Amino acid sequence: MPAGVRTAAVWLLRLATGATFAVSGWAKCTDPWGFVIKIQEYLAVWGWQGVPRDAVLVGAVALSVLELVTGVALATGSLRRSTPVCGLAMMAVMLPLTVYIYAADPVADCGCFGDFLIISNGATLAKNIALTAALALLLVWHGAARPLVRPSLQWLALAIAGVYGLTLAVLGWQFQPTADFRPYPAGSQLISEESTAGADVPEYVYSKGGREERFALDSLPDSTWTFVRQAAPAPAQHEGLAVFDGDEEVTDEVLDEGARGDMMILVVNNPGIEYLTRARLTNEINAALEARGGRMIGLVAASGDALEQWIELARPDFDVYSASDTSLKELARGDAALVAVRDGRILWKNSLATIDPAIVKAASPLDAVTVYDDGRVATWLTLSALICLAFLAAIDYMTRGRATRRRAGNKTEEK
Repeated sequence: MPAGVRTAAVWLLRLATGATFAVSGWAKCTDPWGFVIKIQEYLAVWGWQGVPRDAVLVGAVALSVLELVTGVALATGSLRRSTPVCGLAMMAVMLPLTVYIYAADPVADCGCFGDFLIISNGATLAKNIALTAALALLLVWHGAARPLVRPSLQWLALAIAGVYGLTLAVLGWQFQPTADFRPYPAGSQLISEESTAGADVPEYVYSKGGREERFALDSLPDSTWTFVRQAAPAPAQHEGLAVFDGDEEVTDEVLDEGARGDMMILVVNNPGIEYLTRARLTNEINAALEARGGRMIGLVAASGDALEQWIELARPDFDVYSASDTSLKELARGDAALVAVRDGRILWKNSLATIDPAIVKAASPLDAVTVYDDGRVATWLTLSALICLAFLAAIDYMTRGRATRRRAGNKTEEK
């Protein structure tokens, strides 16, 4: 193979494998809760439910950051022999695991790219086979193309990637995912506009020629239509979120009350003793909201006697309902979190443990919280990391050019 073709092939492989590793690590760094949940699903299938969550968290963050750093190293050609070896070591674990997942189908989604990109188990297996082959070629052809940054500066590029990934993971764990790809991101409508339109403009059923249609009172096409009845309001649309009061589903009645004004939703994914230390604060927030015309509700991942026991211990001053843990984890991450809703739109979501008690003294509690989950923090962090890497590459390029010119000048003087 001609040297130029091999060089081009190496750079294509570097960029393709580097982008795959980097995106995979980035997606998991932005949502460490989601990766921990996915790992716990695997452990449950294998009967290892007793593994402490803190240990799972450390492993999840370490693997996510390692994937991100490996991706950056591959894409920049850093550590040309060590990086493919590191990637192959990960594939030595991941490839047999994906073969097992493809054959046994223990989980619906491998979680390789978090909620950013959900692919089938078959596609995951094909991806890992292709990655393994590409990494093997990069190891064999490691000297065919020089790196983007000289070896003496490569550690700095990898340090930038590591700090960036770790920062995303810390913010994502402490607050909420810094990039949210679930059904209810900040800025989205929790209560759909369609579900509340009928409250403003009542509709009526009219008949003509044996067919019935719905019209607003002032939009009847002509006088030949015959009134039949007042139309029932269209059912609200709340994606997969279902709220129960005992055995009765009350999703529309509960959530549509937040279609006007301010509402705070307490989401309790883990109804254990962790919440009790902040129970008083939630009651104070509820009182502050009610004094300003808002309200709070609680959605707890428990039902029956378990929910009654939780209510007895927590003693909330607001209405509490039951919901499945799966739908609540899509709404908000963490053991307990607050979701701020204004006029049906989600403003922000934050872990309850990070809420400043001073929120109760604010003129508007919903506007007194620092927002980390609307994508802006992730965007600024990503831009900052890319600018640092670009600046490092530019400095390396300029110093290389200066050194080349100096060597050329010395050779000219010798002649």
